[in-house]
Amino acid sequence: MESKERTLGTRGSIFRKTDKGIPELEQPAEEMKRREQGTSKHNRIKATFYLNPEDVLAIDEMQSNEFRRIGKKPERSELVSRAIQAFKEQHS
Repeated sequence: MESKERTLGTRGSIFRKTDKGIPELEQPAEEMKRREQGTSKHNRIKATFYLNPEDVLAIDEMQSNEFRRIGKKPERSELVSRAIQAFKEQHS
C-alpha cells in the first residue's frame, strides 16, 4: 500500500480570491472619520504615566467598588479620565 504525502504543492491555496471587497476601503475616508468620532475608544491616545503605588491601589479600589455597585468592571483608563475631568471641573 502506497501512501501519498500531501505537500504544499498539492494543497489548495488558503489565499483565495473573492469578489468581496474590504468594507473599510469601499467607504470614503470622511465617512469613516465621522463614524470613528461617534465612539470614545477611537478618540483615545495612549500615554504613559508614572504613579505612586497608593494611586494604583486607589484606582483598583475604585474599579472594585464600581464592579460591586453596577456589576460591570470599568477600564482603568475610564476611571482615570473621569478623575482628570472632575479635577479640571473643580479648578476651572
